[in-house]
Amino acid sequence: MGKFKDELQARDRTQKLAQLGFPATAVQKGWLWTNAYHVLVGPYDRDQEAKVARKNLATQGFSPHSFERGSHDLTMLSNVTLNGTRVPVGDYTIRWESYINDAAVKLERNNSVVSSAEGRWVKRGARFQRNAYMYRKNGDGSKTLLEIQFAGMNQALVFGRP
Repeated sequence: MGKFKDELQARDRTQKLAQLGFPATAVQKGWLWTNAYHVLVGPYDRDQEAKVARKNLATQGFSPHSFERGSHDLTMLSNVTLNGTRVPVGDYTIRWESYINDAAVKLERNNSVVSSAEGRWVKRGARFQRNAYMYRKNGDGSKTLLEIQFAGMNQALVFGRP
């Protein structure tokens, strides 16, 4: 909902949003010698709730956008299951919208969504050298996708319970 250098401005925006009925918070983000305050609304459990909130914010004169969006290409060399959906071997684009550590994730193939799930970003000790994924082999031989690691990043996209 906004990025501010001044904490007071961020708090004012948060209070205004809260008065309008939106769940709002201000989060401090620092990088080297600069600090910024991000004003966030949500999170919302369902895409439809987020869409309604986005529309309502726009009618109130705000310009809402996701905290972070990203995508990476990944080749799946094993059949896996994500959120109950079978994901066959092949090339995919993983897209996400992040809200602090939580992420709404979509696996796309040939411009179609194959599976979607809620994930979370978990920091790891070092940057990954290559794209990779981890899965759990179940008793029936199926594989459940647990984590995706992207080359150059030091955090992994993790699915399921912590």
